Amino acid sequence: MVYSIREAAANNLKRFAEEFGPEWAMQHLVPQVLDMVTNPHYLHRMMVLRAISLMAPVMGSEITCSKFLPVVAEASKDRVPNVKFNVAKLLQSLIPIVDQSCLVDLSEDPDVDVRYFANQALRSIDDAAAAQS
Repeated sequence: MVYSIREAAANNLKRFAEEFGPEWAMQHLVPQVLDMVTNPHYLHRMMVLRAISLMAPVMGSEITCSKFLPVVAEASKDRVPNVKFNVAKLLQSLIPIVDQSCLVDLSEDPDVDVRYFANQALRSIDDAAAAQS
């Protein structure tokens, strides 16, 4: 029951972003959602990851790279294994959305975790390209 409420909330965030556009969502939704990544309750942190997974395709590559990926990288350091597991799933789903040049920029980020995950994503893109040829 509680899971379905969180899922409905994440879906509503996506619908608002679709209806009102990325610029509106950046002003009215994204900051509040991303602030929840530091919530002491792990289910709230997982809700942020779910919201990102649904909103990223609507928000586009630039916002996903500049706003969402740093939060996802930070969540990868979470003490709760289930949060880290969801980070891994989320990163895989973001690969088609994230512009490769963004990943190259992030691979040079000062934060070691951001660099690590950016390089992992770049390798995944290279592996997918090699498999298609």
